[in-house]
Amino acid sequence: MQRLAELLVSFARDRRGNFATMFVVLSIPLFLAASLSLDTARMFAVHNKLEFAVDAAALATTQGLTLGDISLDDASSAVRKYLDANLDERSLQAAQVTVDSITVDKVNRSVQIKAHAMMPMTFTGIVGYEQHRVDAVSKAQYSNTEVEVVMALDVTGSMGDRIGGWGTPTKLQALKDAASSGLTTLFADLNPDDRVRVGLVPYSEAVNAQPVIGSISTTGVTKRKCNYYYCWYETTYPDCVRERTGTEKYTDAFATSTAKIGSSDYNCPSSKIVPLSSNESDLKTKISYFSAGGCTAGHLGIAWAYYMLSPKWAAAWPEGSDPEAYDKAGMSKNAIIMTDGEFNTFESNGYSCSSSGTSMSETYALALCDAMKANDIKIYSIAFKAGWAAENLMKGCASSYAGEKLYYNATDDATLTEAFEEIARDIKGLRLVN
Repeated sequence: MQRLAELLVSFARDRRGNFATMFVVLSIPLFLAASLSLDTARMFAVHNKLEFAVDAAALATTQGLTLGDISLDDASSAVRKYLDANLDERSLQAAQVTVDSITVDKVNRSVQIKAHAMMPMTFTGIVGYEQHRVDAVSKAQYSNTEVEVVMALDVTGSMGDRIGGWGTPTKLQALKDAASSGLTTLFADLNPDDRVRVGLVPYSEAVNAQPVIGSISTTGVTKRKCNYYYCWYETTYPDCVRERTGTEKYTDAFATSTAKIGSSDYNCPSSKIVPLSSNESDLKTKISYFSAGGCTAGHLGIAWAYYMLSPKWAAAWPEGSDPEAYDKAGMSKNAIIMTDGEFNTFESNGYSCSSSGTSMSETYALALCDAMKANDIKIYSIAFKAGWAAENLMKGCASSYAGEKLYYNATDDATLTEAFEEIARDIKGLRLVN
């Protein structure tokens, strides 16, 4: 018994052969860990390949829908075609990929694709995990090669104020620099087939519509005049206009005898509207001549941005400045509305630089913005050191994209320039937006 006890103690103290024993015991989890790392690497490779293919399909399909090469009914088959074309059979077979959904947003000209692939597992199938689901989501927006942009720009008296203290630029000078920088971005790097046209609507208490005043019906301004013997009424037809009244006041109906534009008797701004043009240099020159003065009838700037983009007004504009149809394939219509303060003028009710005219002007402005958005005109708005009332109005006018308003709050000359440049890039860009 004593010998047996000694042998047992000796055996317990013997460490020879432990490594082999431990290897046998640990070999299974080590093998599974190595196998899992290989399958994980394959998961990443398949995910990257699927994302690339889905991104490419989203971009190609969005462009095709926008340009009219692909119909809405054919969107699904187009996605499948582009998806298959971008799948490498060696790492991911087309048959393994399922398209879960295709969402087409006509207003924002975007396509969202959700797809997944079931990847067969190599080693983890030993423990029953035979397939792994790999998901990919992509959303693309295509801004067209045919673009119309109208800038409704505030040239009221307050725009002559300096941004800060002495030595800082006036708000008008900052606007001139920012708008010109936006034009540079819009016209940069265009392809031969691209067509970008920009119009300008400087506004204060009236809008100077001289370039088209002879092609539209206006109410005229009637005044009583008297001499030594008798009195009479005389009607004149000035170049400047106020808001339209009547049943067509919130529409883009052409200014005919039954839908006249109101003539203005207020101070006429020297800065005239500039019809749609692809002449970058001329547009910048016209902007450089802007001068500040007058009260703020901002609803007039919005109205004339609408008219300049409306195909119903095509006959009024010079050749080459006539807007295209709303539903023309590949067409993008955009308005940029900028103000530095609260709207306060509504001439048809006799209000000039008056808080009494604010609610009327704002109501008119919002109704026009809603009508423009209903016609797929994308509205970008900018409040420039404007105060909370004007900021809220600009937010209300702006279009929405992906739950966010296309609204910018500029507090100085740098942020104003950034706003115009970002808007210009957004209008031009073909990009993934997820």
